[in-house]
Amino acid sequence: MATMIWLDGRLVAAEQAKVSVFDRGFLYGDGLFETLPVYAGTPFLLQRHLDRLQRGAQALRFANAPSAADWRVAVAAVIAAHPEPESTLRLWLSRGTGVGLACGSARNPTWIAACLPARRYEPRVYAQGVAVFASERIHALPEQAPTASKHANYLASILAFDDAHARGADEALLCNARGDVCEGAYSNLFFVVDGVLTTPPLSDGALAGTARACLLELAATLGLPVAERSLPIARLDEVEEAFMSNALIGLAPIQRVLREHAAELRWPAPGPIARRLSAAYAELVRAHTGLTWPLLQAPQPSPPHPIPATASA
Repeated sequence: MATMIWLDGRLVAAEQAKVSVFDRGFLYGDGLFETLPVYAGTPFLLQRHLDRLQRGAQALRFANAPSAADWRVAVAAVIAAHPEPESTLRLWLSRGTGVGLACGSARNPTWIAACLPARRYEPRVYAQGVAVFASERIHALPEQAPTASKHANYLASILAFDDAHARGADEALLCNARGDVCEGAYSNLFFVVDGVLTTPPLSDGALAGTARACLLELAATLGLPVAERSLPIARLDEVEEAFMSNALIGLAPIQRVLREHAAELRWPAPGPIARRLSAAYAELVRAHTGLTWPLLQAPQPSPPHPIPATASA
């Protein structure tokens, strides 16, 4: 656990970091969060996360939300207080305490920053790929919830991941009410269809993932054909390769899809496009931090098991 926490404008010891039981983040999931890696003391792609946090605060009609400059002060403080150069940076923003459901009932947001232990994945995640379970739970559309933001009401994703975990999968695949593939429980999804790198558009309910945006930019730089377009679940059999992305994992190939009422799907993992993008992403990390990506934990002697979920994309 982090030794020092930034809470509402100051550093406090973790055991002294208290939030009211009347905080709306606790009561209603009325909040936002960001999770990102810190490599060699540098929060990777921090500005992208702060931009999304600011957009989310506007979408949720937060009053008096901290500015990007405020967050940078908090981030610098918790990184300086953390004993390790690699960590996981977590930012929380709640509407604060207030009575009733009206947004205006809470005027002083609760805001928190902390450095947690670094999340490192097993080599097999990148070398062999992951298994995904096609969930039958329905993902919200943008007109139903602020799906582009990292809002704290995460129960649908939690239950979908738990379904996947119970079946031995690493991640869940979620569709919206139209039957279009949307995203994972904690990741954005990419597919290669007819040679085109395809990812669900934000209008289908996909999160505006920071790694997602980064990979789309890298793909364009590499001259890869790219499309943000809907993929009906019925067309999953036409996919040639697939991978998932989030801020902590970067990108990881998808090896197979487990389905409740249909045969399992298998793809090459990693496929040729995932290999090219992985190399480009590794170079981006090296350019910003001087480190080799991915940072891996030592191989485990036990059989493969689902990777631990962390709500980040």
